[in-house]
Amino acid sequence: MTWVRYIQMPLSAASVNVAVTCSDPGVYLLRIRNMATPLGLAQRPPGGHTDAVTRHLGRHRRISFLFDLFAVENRVRVLLGQAMVDAGLRPSEYGMYSAVLNAGPLTISELAQIVGMPLTTVSDYVRAMTARGHARSSRNPADSRSYLVSLTEDGVAAHHAARVSFAKAFNRIRQALPIPEQDLVRALHALDDAVRQVLEELPAEDRRRRRAASGAAVGR
Repeated sequence: MTWVRYIQMPLSAASVNVAVTCSDPGVYLLRIRNMATPLGLAQRPPGGHTDAVTRHLGRHRRISFLFDLFAVENRVRVLLGQAMVDAGLRPSEYGMYSAVLNAGPLTISELAQIVGMPLTTVSDYVRAMTARGHARSSRNPADSRSYLVSLTEDGVAAHHAARVSFAKAFNRIRQALPIPEQDLVRALHALDDAVRQVLEELPAEDRRRRRAASGAAVGR
């Protein structure tokens, strides 16, 4: 069986797409952006997506698509929390290990961009991973002021052990999707692009407002 791994991550001003065909049932699809949705490791169902009857949630699904995202995120957290209760890694840790495993070695800043978390939060994760012996830091040959993070053999083993529980839950969700999986992936990536664009625009807009407020104050 053939598996394909897709990775995209920012490198300076450009971005790189990598497609790797492999025999390992690893991440067959992992699109890494500034805000990532680390799907982790799971096997593609042989029969493609299957139709499922979803319950109509009425007016609660007419609030906004961001509310829908908020509700789905909470349900996914509960689902993975139950599915991975004995996996050895919490779902959020599994996502972090997935990012480091598939994109590393990488700097803390690059990891923060990939998972969409603040630097301080990512540093806490890496510190805990290192304390467990699951991650190591090495000097960055491109910048002596920073370090590159990668998983140790024990870290890779912990990730692979947790993958079993994750994959069971993930594949059940995929099989229950009422639309083709690629349609969902494209929609998520489009939302990711829109959010990143707004995030990039906000600082400039804030600076313009401050200059305008400062000018108005001087003119009084």
